[in-house]
Amino acid sequence: MDFSGISFEIIKNQNCLFYELGDNFKITGRSVFMMGKPACLTLMSDITEALVKSQSGAGSKEDPAAHSFSCSGYMSGCPGKVTLQFSGGKRTIDEAPPQQTSAESDLAHELINFSIFKTLAEPEIRELLSFFKTKKFRSNQIILRKGDRGEKLYIIMTGSVEIIGDYGVSIAVLGKGEVFGEMSLLTGSPVSAKVRTVEDTTVMYMYGNYFRMMLNRFSPLQMYFTRLLAKRLSQSNIDRSREVNVGMAGNLSEISIAELLQALNMSQKTGVLSLKLAEGHARVLIREGELVSAKFDDWIGDKAIFELMKEKHGEFKFKPGLSPKEMDLPKMGTFMYLLMEGMRQMDENSNPTEKNSTDEEDEDQPAPDELIFD
Repeated sequence: MDFSGISFEIIKNQNCLFYELGDNFKITGRSVFMMGKPACLTLMSDITEALVKSQSGAGSKEDPAAHSFSCSGYMSGCPGKVTLQFSGGKRTIDEAPPQQTSAESDLAHELINFSIFKTLAEPEIRELLSFFKTKKFRSNQIILRKGDRGEKLYIIMTGSVEIIGDYGVSIAVLGKGEVFGEMSLLTGSPVSAKVRTVEDTTVMYMYGNYFRMMLNRFSPLQMYFTRLLAKRLSQSNIDRSREVNVGMAGNLSEISIAELLQALNMSQKTGVLSLKLAEGHARVLIREGELVSAKFDDWIGDKAIFELMKEKHGEFKFKPGLSPKEMDLPKMGTFMYLLMEGMRQMDENSNPTEKNSTDEEDEDQPAPDELIFD
């Protein structure tokens, strides 16, 4: 007898060490695919017994016991126990396999053209489809954040996503048929970059335990992901090199001005930081991480820095290199003092009642008749 079409799903978990609620095991031929999970001998014995009973007609469709059972966990000395429910039907080898829906067949045929599936036959793709789910995302919606635990493999069905690195730098845009999320699954490291939709996007996704099963079962996919990993690691090194040489750009929604200045200081960058803000344009000159000049609207020097740090929206671009004349400019002051003073003034603005309780003003503030209004 061929039990293909039968699947077992864990519907109750009582302290089982190996499996989780919702785990689904499928029968293909005479094999049980554990989806990357360890094979518990007790569970395998109980599944075998359930299949034998099904084959012998011991149960019927009207008998719930024929469709669910509990593993003999405690009886075998195991501290845990699970309840499984199985569905599908038994058929002989001579019987025709279950018919696939037209939509599933069309999707499998379409996926053949995706680079990840080009080395697989259509029946193999149809088998893999049962482990994928689909989800739709709106435009400009975040799918993954840097530091997230990598749990899923994603394949883009429609639309596109942008991979965003440090400081809001755009690393790449991926479109239909391309995959993401595999780096964390392959390396075991947290997600290294933000993934955000560029437009309305539909993805297929697979959980990590199924992903490992897929790699073990289909050797051509091992080669595909090995090449993809090598390619992306190489591209990452190229991007870092280019970032150092030609600068970086981003949006203040990704990083605050205080964090941006601190990052440039810590990395001892030399160049020009240009900002396009609602209140106007700003230009900050940086030499080996130290601030040497700043202009924002009508403010110059440290006052420009303090006002800049209050801005929360806008775009920035950093371009390496200063002219010989700019390289000779004295630094504006101790970087950490400028940063802390700017943050102090931000705190005062966010707590106006505290400021009103103190009549003292900085001596270098302009007199009322020197204020300029647009």
